[in-house]
Formats: sequence, structure tokens, C-alpha cells
Amino acid sequence: MANPFGDGVMDGLKAQTPQPLSEIQHHGLEYRRGYICGYAYNLAEAVGDRQKAAFEAGLLSRRYGLERDRIAEFFSEYGNPQTVVYFYAGYDTPGVSEAVRMAR
Repeated sequence: MANPFGDGVMDGLKAQTPQPLSEIQHHGLEYRRGYICGYAYNLAEAVGDRQKAAFEAGLLSRRYGLERDRIAEFFSEYGNPQTVVYFYAGYDTPGVSEAVRMAR
């Protein structure tokens, strides 16, 4: 039985950088949601900053064409309301280029 969300989570956990839109767009929405959750968890562990990971997840959610509130639920489970605020800030930031984002 296929589990696109779980597959996305596992791929996100292994990713060092986010997948470009051209590579992820052929996957369904559930895979993309899982990928963002896995990637954000991996990033938070790697850099020790859940807020930065939440901001990045917001950027990716917008780029990948996902509803912001469905992914924001993932960050509300951390028990820190600021994490959700950072997710929304990332999602609501239009046109952040890779160069600017990487400089943060």
C-alpha cells in the first residue's frame, strides 16, 4: 500500500538541500507535505533552530503550491507559538531569492 506522505517524510529527512520545484512537482500534495515536514525536522536538528526551519518550511510550502494552514499544524505541535509565526512569515514572504535566503 502506497504512503506518499510517509515517503515524503523519509526523503525530506535524508535531504541536505530542498528539492527544486522541477523535481518535486510531479509528486502529489501528500508527498510534498511529508517532504516539507521531514526536511524541516532535519534542518531543525542540523542547525539547532526550529524557528529557522519553520521559516524555511513556509518558503517551501509556498514554492511547492501547498496550503499554508495544513503545514502550519505540524509546527503547532512543537508547543512554541513562535514557531508557527516563523512558518507564516516564511510562507507570506513573496519572491525571496535563493541568494538572499542563503545569506541568512
